[in-house]
Amino acid sequence: MALKTYALRLDEEVYDGLKKEMEAYGDPDLNMSFVIRRYLRDLYEAMPYLKKSEFSLLNSLALWGTMLKHLRAIAQFENIMKGRPIVERAQAEIDNREEFEKIKRKKKGE
Repeated sequence: MALKTYALRLDEEVYDGLKKEMEAYGDPDLNMSFVIRRYLRDLYEAMPYLKKSEFSLLNSLALWGTMLKHLRAIAQFENIMKGRPIVERAQAEIDNREEFEKIKRKKKGE
């Protein structure tokens, strides 16, 4: 399959954030293009079914965007339930007790 070049303009904040998150998986530019191509390919495959739907294309895409936001919220909730951030913060306070006391004194002075 031949690939066609297409310029895509993204918000700097979104692009940099995604690039940073994807660094853990290898080459961030390759992964960024892979993700975008994969979503566009999925949209292309779903287009005949979206046309048959009573909803407009914009509403269908908004629905999927809402579902992605819901998945993000679920992931955040799982992290809270695991207590990982709280445990990490407590461990950091124990490891660096002097810094913790300094911050505590600063807050009392404010």
